[in-house]
Amino acid sequence: MRPINHVLISAGVTAIFSVWVRSWTAIGACFLSGIFIDLDHHLDYYLAKKKIPFNYKKLDHFCKKEREAKIYLFLHSYEFLALLWVTIFLFKLNVIWIGIAVGCTTHVLCDEVANPLRPLSYFFTYRFLIGFKREYFFKKGYRDE
Repeated sequence: MRPINHVLISAGVTAIFSVWVRSWTAIGACFLSGIFIDLDHHLDYYLAKKKIPFNYKKLDHFCKKEREAKIYLFLHSYEFLALLWVTIFLFKLNVIWIGIAVGCTTHVLCDEVANPLRPLSYFFTYRFLIGFKREYFFKKGYRDE
């Protein structure tokens, strides 16, 4: 999913979230986490190329077309989200953390629907079991265009 789409969706979800929450910090956390969760794409690029991607086109090409690099996406995982939500409720963390969780959860769910992924791709455990190989992450034929 393109960054602009994440910005628009995060803005909409944040607007809805703001109806129930009266904390500007929590509202900002919701909006920003829905966008900046994508920083884990930068980490994957760095782990593969040993440099930070400052050019969006290079990062986009890496995410969509790179064949050899492994795909970790530490933050794009249902296990991470479950751990985040459980931690919030177990430790009764404040509304800022709820905003972060709402933003991150929305982002991952939108990616799951919009991106051509295999069904288990957003489970970190699945990625671990397949050795983080990209060929098992995307649906067959996606990167062959």
